[in-house]
Amino acid sequence: MIVRTSFTRTVVGTIGMAVCAGLCLVGATAPAAAATVRSMAVSYADLDLARAAGRATLARRIDAAAQAVCASSNTGPAAALDEAQCIRGAVIAARAKVAVPVTAAAL
Repeated sequence: MIVRTSFTRTVVGTIGMAVCAGLCLVGATAPAAAATVRSMAVSYADLDLARAAGRATLARRIDAAAQAVCASSNTGPAAALDEAQCIRGAVIAARAKVAVPVTAAAL
């Protein structure tokens, strides 16, 4: 079990840095002239994804990273809607990318 945990953490840690790809955002809802790509790495090499607490911590990190990446200085209802859509899309994409390591860790 120690070997499996070590192996799992190594694999999960390696893949963890790839989660930032799930947070690479193209301004799909922003005007084309303002489209930018922003990203943030979300590491989970220190988490035990086989445990509920580790998965919950990862979910919080993904949520926080999405909010940071999608934050806008624009105001108004349209800007708020764009930000909410950006956050939702980033979280969905990041969780989809991390689903495989989470499942593998639980085995």
